[in-house]
Amino acid sequence: MLAAVAAAAGYFGGRVQGAPAAAPATGGVDTAAVSSEAANSQAKPAPTLAANAAAQKLPAPRTPLKYVFADLQARANAGDAAAATRLYRDLNLCRRYERLDRDNARLSDELLSQAVDTMTPQQLKNYRAQLDAVESRGQNLGGLRALCDGASADMLDSLVPNLQRAAQLGDAYARACYLDRGPNYDPASLLDHPQRLGDYRRSAQQMIDTGIENGDWQVVSLLRGAYEPGAANLLSAAVGKEAYQRYRYLKLFRLGAGSDRSIADPGQLDQDLRAASMKLSAAQITQADAWAEQTFTRNFQGKPIGADGPLWDPCVFPYE
Repeated sequence: MLAAVAAAAGYFGGRVQGAPAAAPATGGVDTAAVSSEAANSQAKPAPTLAANAAAQKLPAPRTPLKYVFADLQARANAGDAAAATRLYRDLNLCRRYERLDRDNARLSDELLSQAVDTMTPQQLKNYRAQLDAVESRGQNLGGLRALCDGASADMLDSLVPNLQRAAQLGDAYARACYLDRGPNYDPASLLDHPQRLGDYRRSAQQMIDTGIENGDWQVVSLLRGAYEPGAANLLSAAVGKEAYQRYRYLKLFRLGAGSDRSIADPGQLDQDLRAASMKLSAAQITQADAWAEQTFTRNFQGKPIGADGPLWDPCVFPYE
């Protein structure tokens, strides 16, 4: 919870400040929310020149979501990658806002109920620091309140299809989260939209291919886990249990990991590779090794895992 509020602090404290943009008309926002679902059932969206130009003119930070949702949704559906990213991240914050506010209020109540007259000087110092932290988090949540007040249930319900849309448009954070969790990222909405499981199955491979083409180690790491014997998440169900695929993605991960024990134990990786190779013919091993080496050189430019920063929790988003 504290990490999530800290992320919100970065989102509202580290960006261009100013008064929210004037409120445009709000008609049609629920229709726009529904249209995000339909748009994702179509072919992969492609960014357009017009969309790229428009991406430079996003609404000001802190603009209430209820005023800008319909515009951001239409732009995301048209292939505006920046609008898609802004939309799913704002929706994500608003989806979590009520819980964060409730948790911070509970922490405040617990602190204020403590008896301070029996505290030692050091305990009082720690107590004041905790109170200051709760107050600071409350101020950060005030920014979320301004963003999220008035956002309808239909808007918030569009989080998963908008996460999917941003992933399809190339947002690496959205891609990692969607591949890792898919519609389970918002499990309450899955009961009302079971078709999102089919959407996940249909779109996962394209996201995997794009991630490999773009040299995304996060995708390789997710695939390594999905192909592990006994894996039982959505991604493992989508990719299946093909031994050849497991070996070649594991080989690619091994090339990227090198001798860096902060990534994985090299000895364990070698043992996993040997076990995976037992199910392949010599020709398949040769072919998979060649693919992994070529992909490592061409798509990843020979950069090891962690060269551009450590692997992250797939569903933790930056709010710079």
